[in-house]
Amino acid sequence: MAMAANAAVPPLHSRRVEAWVHSVLNPIIEGLGREQFLLERGDLSWRSYSRGCEYIRPIAQYIGPSQVPNLEDFLDDPENSGFAAQFSQHDHGLRKLELSVKRFFEGLTNSASFTEEIRSALQEYATGPNSSQSYSATMTDEAVAKYVGEYLINNIEILPQHYGLHEFWSQNRERFLRSAESVEFHDQRESFRHAVKEVLENSKNLLGQLKEHRRRLCTRFDIPAAPLPNEQAIGA
Repeated sequence: MAMAANAAVPPLHSRRVEAWVHSVLNPIIEGLGREQFLLERGDLSWRSYSRGCEYIRPIAQYIGPSQVPNLEDFLDDPENSGFAAQFSQHDHGLRKLELSVKRFFEGLTNSASFTEEIRSALQEYATGPNSSQSYSATMTDEAVAKYVGEYLINNIEILPQHYGLHEFWSQNRERFLRSAESVEFHDQRESFRHAVKEVLENSKNLLGQLKEHRRRLCTRFDIPAAPLPNEQAIGA
């Protein structure tokens, strides 16, 4: 019976385990590291046109499509027990976050007081003597409101100078922040912030566990944590 049990354990220098490390763990670890960096800055990379986060993704989307079989194999093997549930928890938290952001964004852009604040700021900006940059004449007040809502959600401090709203945002960011902090948006705002905190905490914990699991696999099966310089990564 002992021999049968041991037969299921991958051998030393296992190419299968190497595939887990190089094509599954490494890209997920890289993706979670980016998540943590963005979330700690308050930048969700959320886009109003897609109603989703561009660079904070479900776990499977951090892996190349051709490597999905390696992900499935990784999750099915007892050596990696528990990670399927943790990946699902991460993705569930991300869905909650995107839903809370959508509600906050729609609360802002559908608010008469918020849109009036933007309209007033646009009028002041257009007639201001120090305005050296104008946004596109084809951009409606509603379109500007969407951009402002997105910038607030992503905690954007300064826009690149080539952006049409660069100077307008620079002059009015604090004004819009105060408006978004009003009691009118309290519930949506707090739900959004709680969801961000939850995803960040989950991402940190999962990142630490995956790094430790990679270390254990590499030590136990004597494989490198990344392809050597003269080798091609599995899945590359």
